[in-house]
Amino acid sequence: MYGDFFNRETGTRETGSGQLQQTAQGNPESYGPQEGPESYGPQGNPQPYGPQENPESYRSQEGPQPYGPQESPQPSYGPQGNQQPYLSQGNSVQYIVQGNPQQLVAVRVTAQKKVSKMLEKIQNHFLIYGCGCMLYGILFAICLYPGFRGISVSVLSAVSMAGLLGIFYHLSLPIRKSVIFYFAAWGILSASSWLTGSGTLIFFNTVGMFLLFLSILFTHFCGTSRWGFGKFAFQMLLAPFVSLGFMGSLGKSFSAYLDRKEKGKSIMAKYIWLGVAISVPLLIILTSLLVSADAVFRSLFGELFQNIRFPEHPFYVMFLLFAGFVGTYCMLAYFASGQIDEAVREKKKWEPVVGITFLSIITVMYLIFSFIQVSYLFVGGFRLPEGYTYASYAREGFFQLLFVCMINLGIILICISWFRQHMALKAVLTVFSCCTFVMIASSAMRMLLYIETYQLTFLRVLVLWALALITVLLIGCIITIYYNEFPLFQFSTVAVTLFYILFSLARPDYHIARYNLRHYEDVDIEYIFSLSSDAIPALEEAGVLEKREWETEEGSWKKYYINDRLEKIQETYEEMGIRDFNFSYQLAGKILEWRIPAQEEGNAPQQ
Repeated sequence: MYGDFFNRETGTRETGSGQLQQTAQGNPESYGPQEGPESYGPQGNPQPYGPQENPESYRSQEGPQPYGPQESPQPSYGPQGNQQPYLSQGNSVQYIVQGNPQQLVAVRVTAQKKVSKMLEKIQNHFLIYGCGCMLYGILFAICLYPGFRGISVSVLSAVSMAGLLGIFYHLSLPIRKSVIFYFAAWGILSASSWLTGSGTLIFFNTVGMFLLFLSILFTHFCGTSRWGFGKFAFQMLLAPFVSLGFMGSLGKSFSAYLDRKEKGKSIMAKYIWLGVAISVPLLIILTSLLVSADAVFRSLFGELFQNIRFPEHPFYVMFLLFAGFVGTYCMLAYFASGQIDEAVREKKKWEPVVGITFLSIITVMYLIFSFIQVSYLFVGGFRLPEGYTYASYAREGFFQLLFVCMINLGIILICISWFRQHMALKAVLTVFSCCTFVMIASSAMRMLLYIETYQLTFLRVLVLWALALITVLLIGCIITIYYNEFPLFQFSTVAVTLFYILFSLARPDYHIARYNLRHYEDVDIEYIFSLSSDAIPALEEAGVLEKREWETEEGSWKKYYINDRLEKIQETYEEMGIRDFNFSYQLAGKILEWRIPAQEEGNAPQQ
């Protein structure tokens, strides 16, 4: 018997064999626009489900095939509509191409339920995840207070990576090979943060590590194989803010955990645990405020807890605790909830004639510009217009050309993504890219001339680094023009990561000081000393610290500025402990300790 009957009240279907089967959603409306079992047949009554009706007739309709002789709609999610590709690859477009919206809805709902089980699992094991996040929040505050420059950054990174691997294992998420690169880059950047004293590099390292952390989460919890630049950038910007909406999930999970534990026990235990959870953070905040508010209380409290060093900025510490505990749990709950939109809509390809037209017009102008650059700068022995010197010419244009190169890179990406492939379009894009290479070379030459005249600075090194990176990305774009299957996004991600790692590990402040001291007689000594502690070894190699030439200018602000700068570096070195150990400050402090002995307070610096 093929007849089956649907029960609206229970959400079950009774098959001809007498078995009860729960539907995918418990709601027949989810399978299509129809509202009842009448939709399964051509007539408006359930008679077609009887034995007199041939079930093969259902296959001639446009609806989903599973409503035929199969016992349940579950077979539709089998080989032909397996939800696994949706979960592992995030590819919902293939179901749209099949032209079966009912099947698509069922598969996406099933996938959503499967992903949400991860959040349910986290909530069911709240003692593990909640306590783990709490301990991580404490470690987060310990490692990052008062700054991000110590060896504790590497310790925190190692614990974070180990925690992620443990979470993936507990949630039965297989470790993807692509994240090995992310983990390695994360570890190198964390090491760079205590190898350098540059605040700029440390800031970029911190941002880079956070982006790598998000990339690992997206790769495991979502299907990102078809994501592009725009999709990835949008989701990364969205994730930190949307995850804050899961703060309520923390309270619900904790309450549900107490409800489960109170079975067979007194209900008072629930309220005791809740009171303890509320009192602990308040006790820390209020104690810190009272200690800082009253000298007598601070003295007595200090005698009571002599070996405990309370932070000078309690609110900053509480922020770190909050970010480490609540932020980590909310971020994990957000990714495990399955609310991230994984779908990548297929863009309608535009007519290539549009791209060929506007790109050809721009390319003609670029060809004229490139011809002038090659004729006058590269081949013509660098002839300049009348009234221009090398310095004045170099001072003009390199930032504008850098900006134009970045725009050109965006135009190439748009043309590759938005327009249908065409040989003429490929040819124009190739010429367009070659003109961009000429602009990159012109900008680099201008910058080198500028450095030759006005010395080397961090910003000028950064510009040269950006030009080299754009060159590599442009090569990837040219490959994509002729080979559409080239993984441009993955290539760009690896290129940017490797380029920045090399830039960070190179300690540019040291090389800037070393280059300027070796190649220029009239060195901008104020700028050299404004660099980070990375520059101190270069000053030692050049003998600047031993000569102390800046001390000869009596009454000059220069000597007071430089001496104050050196004293701060030495003070940081002397106060540095194991937790905030920094190799750059250690090396600089050792040099200053020997070359510049500490002066007695009130005495003038040695001449």
